[in-house]
Amino acid sequence: MIEIALTQEAKDVAALAMTVPERARAIEIRDNESYMRAGEMLTAVKGLLKEIDAAFDPICKRAHDAHKEALNQKKRAAEPLLEAERILKKGIADYQAELERRRMEEEARLREEARKREEEARLAAAIAAEKEGEKELAEEILNEPVIPAVVVSAPPPPKLAGVSSRKVWKFRITDAALVPRQYMIPDTAAIGRVVAALGRRASIPGVEVYEETVIAARRA
Repeated sequence: MIEIALTQEAKDVAALAMTVPERARAIEIRDNESYMRAGEMLTAVKGLLKEIDAAFDPICKRAHDAHKEALNQKKRAAEPLLEAERILKKGIADYQAELERRRMEEEARLREEARKREEEARLAAAIAAEKEGEKELAEEILNEPVIPAVVVSAPPPPKLAGVSSRKVWKFRITDAALVPRQYMIPDTAAIGRVVAALGRRASIPGVEVYEETVIAARRA
């Protein structure tokens, strides 16, 4: 328990208050005289409560002001670190997003190259079969379903000690006039709940759903 420096006035009135309950219990209200004594004591109790306020309110105010100032100083001390945290998290998220963009572009390029090679090989095989008089075989070769090529993804960025990331779905309003009435003003809270639940499957006219990386870090 934190010790609070009390004034002598506060100590005195607090000590006096400690004796009052026992004195109150000692009064047995049986007649008008005891009834009057109880009323007088009740009045005295109310007066003591005012003295408690007068003695302790300045102490409480000083403690409150000190607490408030301590919080302000803590906020000022932490703000540069919070700014650095925001900068680093954004940089890490942007880098991860860029790597993901490059990966998707490279996979698309490799798939397209594989598709072209597959088409060329099938065409060559069909031509060869037709030259051998195997027209039906040639047609079968050309009509075979295309099997998607297996593409090796680029390696992910190195793991950062004490840092993790997760994907969250967010949205932006592209045309408020197209947003259904149940989502108006637009009701971004309602839209956010739909997007969070359905992710990329969320389909709301006038709303664009997009994915954003959220960086989380723990203390070293």
